[in-house]
Amino acid sequence: MSESIEPLTIALICNLYPPYIVGGNEILARDVAEALRARGHTVHILTGYGEQLPRDGFTHGVLDINLDRKEDLFLGGLPLTAARVMRWKIFNTRTYRNVRATLAALRPDMVIAWNLYQASMSPLAAARGGDWPVVAHPADKWLVAGLWDVGLQVPVHNRKQQMALTLLRSGVQPVVRRFAMPDYVLAVSEFIRQLHIARGFPAEQSLATYLGVPADMFAYRERTFPGERPWRLVFAAQLWHGKGPQVAIEAVARLRARNDIPPVMLDIYGSGTDNFMAFLHKKIADLGVGDVVRVHGFVPRAQLARVFQEGDVYLFCSIWDEPFSGGLLEALATGIPTIATTTGGTPEAIRDGENGLLVPPDDPAALEQALVRLMHDADLYHRLSQNGAADVRHRWTFDRYIDRLERVYTAIVQAHRRGERANLVRLAAQVAPHIHG
Repeated sequence: MSESIEPLTIALICNLYPPYIVGGNEILARDVAEALRARGHTVHILTGYGEQLPRDGFTHGVLDINLDRKEDLFLGGLPLTAARVMRWKIFNTRTYRNVRATLAALRPDMVIAWNLYQASMSPLAAARGGDWPVVAHPADKWLVAGLWDVGLQVPVHNRKQQMALTLLRSGVQPVVRRFAMPDYVLAVSEFIRQLHIARGFPAEQSLATYLGVPADMFAYRERTFPGERPWRLVFAAQLWHGKGPQVAIEAVARLRARNDIPPVMLDIYGSGTDNFMAFLHKKIADLGVGDVVRVHGFVPRAQLARVFQEGDVYLFCSIWDEPFSGGLLEALATGIPTIATTTGGTPEAIRDGENGLLVPPDDPAALEQALVRLMHDADLYHRLSQNGAADVRHRWTFDRYIDRLERVYTAIVQAHRRGERANLVRLAAQVAPHIHG
């Protein structure tokens, strides 16, 4: 810990926490908590309840979420009803009482709302009642949905449902904003930050802190241009429509119909629902690419690093507004040349033609053309490989990420003790000149 940074007591609120995992956000929460503890800070976790949670005195199962049945809330196991929309998205009385009592006992220096998807805005409302700054860390649209537009997370199928959502937006959510608005927003990207500013959140109380990845685990491997041998394409992500694995499969089918390029093989890594996996396998069969497309399922992080190191091109095909992907940074770190889509915050990491190639989302033809371009340009191939890895080492390592968080957290707490609000816009260039300077 730097001499100018004092130890803090932090309460971090997260809907899920390992070993209960649905995506990468809860893994990152654990990694951040452990890194801050290693630097001398005390970090308490407030999360849902479950039999497998750590019994360490620092993990508190106080949210009204049964983690042993996480599929019900997070993977569509239970259908949304009006009562569940209120309890999961807007306000949960049990969660409010539990969080308020726990924070009163802990008396932290600051409270961090890491991810409250399906946990309602109750933890924020409970946190606002104490003498500490409250910071939201949105890595997607959960805060915008909870405070301004619940319709972002609730599908509408008829006029009655539309009227109910309109009532929530106009009548209920303004009240929730009054009592649950955080003091600061530390967004995962400028794209996510601007979503909050557009809703009226003060720009000077928000900052894009981005992410960091363990560059030592995802070590750089120098590449040999594949030339005329079969090219090994890699897709790795949580498998659902928004991540775009179907686009990668369609691009491979288009490549296979050409006679002016080398052969290709596509390896897909990740897990998804039974319905989506069936959809993928049917698409592979329908397009007749079963001999060149292989679906491997989920692999541990260390094995994924080897996959990236041994692959020739990484395909990042997101269709949805990808906020800012740690998986993308992990791939770049290994030096695998990367083709990514222009959605969300991805262009904040990828500079087209310099450290990767950018293509429009949901466009197999554009992905095909980008791959053909790489196959015909060895200099471009090596430039993307080298620049991508160098960018991660300079801007996106996990240690640099923790440095940024530690300095921002300290500035927020110190300003609070002076009875002031920290101006994060002025702070940006100081805490991360390699990003904001």
